[in-house]
Amino acid sequence: MADYLGLALTVFVVNIVPVFMPPTWFVLALALIRDPSYNPALLAVVGALSSTVGRGVLAFYSSYFRRFFTKDLADRADDIRRFFERKGRELFLGAFAYALTPFPSNVVFIADGLTKVDPKPVFTGFFFGRLISYYVMVAVSHNLFRMISRYFHGDMWVRYAFDVVGVVGAFSILLVDWKRVARGAKKL
Repeated sequence: MADYLGLALTVFVVNIVPVFMPPTWFVLALALIRDPSYNPALLAVVGALSSTVGRGVLAFYSSYFRRFFTKDLADRADDIRRFFERKGRELFLGAFAYALTPFPSNVVFIADGLTKVDPKPVFTGFFFGRLISYYVMVAVSHNLFRMISRYFHGDMWVRYAFDVVGVVGAFSILLVDWKRVARGAKKL
């Protein structure tokens, strides 16, 4: 049980750091490869819980950066929040669908913190999506590691580049005048 607690702490720390960390599924799969006595289903539960809590902390401290927003940026962030307040079910489904992918989730939670969107549907959708995706990725980890090592051997800069682009993307959503975009969409 101590092994699972140590792994949970590792996954939590990996998920509170916004960039340059390995994907959670990678940490879980590596644990299984190093110690085949781990239960893949329990690894998925530990990973989904720990990563959801870690991303919650990331969202919380990302909200701190709102202090540095201009009035225009704050208004845009509030527009995004008001839009998503009316879309609880869609927000859950969007977070769930995104969490099924292997894409980094840091951008979702940084954006959640910056806009102060209600975190409950985001966290819930993320948890259930990651629970499924982590189980699948851990269960087939041997094949994934062979494929990844063949294509990306020594190219961790690609992972870092995706992290940087993701964080810049999370902040850049605030640069869009969403009221103007909505008015344009209504005309179509």
